[in-house]
Amino acid sequence: MAKPSEPLPPEVLAAFQRRQPIEAIKLLLASVANAAQQAKPPDRRQPSGPTSAPKALTRTSVESIASGRGLSPGEVPRSGSAFWAWLVVALFAYLAYRLVRG
Repeated sequence: MAKPSEPLPPEVLAAFQRRQPIEAIKLLLASVANAAQQAKPPDRRQPSGPTSAPKALTRTSVESIASGRGLSPGEVPRSGSAFWAWLVVALFAYLAYRLVRG
């Protein structure tokens, strides 16, 4: 079964009663962040030399992803849309021809 949720803090309820929902949301987020910070035990481990340092991306991996076009990782380059643009222009020309010839 689901655990019942805790009631809202009194300052959040007071902000809702004053019809200040944005202030109430800010207070609620601040109280949740404060509760999470208090519940988290401090990390007392010491870093152990160079193995704990995060690995940086190499230039070749960035180039392979972006392929020199300035794309973000995961972004797909646009397909050739010139064909579709000419197709739309041709369609409009054909429709204009049909309207004029009646």
